[in-house]
Amino acid sequence: MAERCPADHVQDSCFGPENDISGPLHPSLTKRRSRTEVTKLVYIGGYGHSGSTLLEYLLAASPDAVACGEVASVLRDRDRKGKCTCRRPIRECPVWGPLFASPDTLDGMSHESLSRALAAQDGDAHAILIDSTKTAWRSAAVPFRLASALGGDLALVHLVRDPRAVAWSGVKKAGRRGARPLLPLRSASAALGWWIANLACEAFGAKYPDRYVRLRYEDLARAPDDEMQGLFAKLVPQSKWSADGIGANDNRHQLYGNRMRAANLSLAGVREDAAWQRDMPRLYRSLVSLLTAPLRWRYGYA
Repeated sequence: MAERCPADHVQDSCFGPENDISGPLHPSLTKRRSRTEVTKLVYIGGYGHSGSTLLEYLLAASPDAVACGEVASVLRDRDRKGKCTCRRPIRECPVWGPLFASPDTLDGMSHESLSRALAAQDGDAHAILIDSTKTAWRSAAVPFRLASALGGDLALVHLVRDPRAVAWSGVKKAGRRGARPLLPLRSASAALGWWIANLACEAFGAKYPDRYVRLRYEDLARAPDDEMQGLFAKLVPQSKWSADGIGANDNRHQLYGNRMRAANLSLAGVREDAAWQRDMPRLYRSLVSLLTAPLRWRYGYA
């Protein structure tokens, strides 16, 4: 089950004029909820290929959530063409449209300022706004900067997956792109990145135990209903999560990321991807195992 340390007092935060985003808002964002707090930002931490797209998809089964995908990718790849997962052109998306209305709006924005702007734009239309950027490499310090800016209006969900599965998923992705990955180098790189991403989350949990939840991908994939209900109860105690809402709400607004974001998902279709156990060469499996102990053991991976 998802783990979280006991909560104590956290401070409120507010948004200033510098976070005001011009442009018309979609009616779904102007509907006010009977809440007094601003939207809480839920940041999904951990390394890539750990199931963040699945987790974000499932969180969006609640109408109290709005999924914004990998916010850092919007700044990095904003010149790419395409549609949002809400199936609208980007400029017509109720979440991203106001931010793309002017080519100058995103210029000079940092990841933190964009996340704050999204939360300010949402007002209190939703209980939580999800950023699935994770904590790999250059994003390792982002949750700390967000915690400083948002105070108690930030929660980190530390998503963990077996590092051997993570490494093998990266190799498969490189193969789909036509690359011929050097398995020893890619395996070692994935192991190092896995360490950095997870240690960043561990450090965040030590500093902000009341804003930290840990969840294993394997537990989520094997018992999605139980894990999601437990996780949502911690993130949004005043609301309940139900699998009936999967894919039924107009609240998924990921621009870039895993191809699963555009798929039609049901709870019955959630399956653990354990292909690495069958397909990953023993030599590279052993290499990743060696490089990721003892942190791997801490998360229950033998």
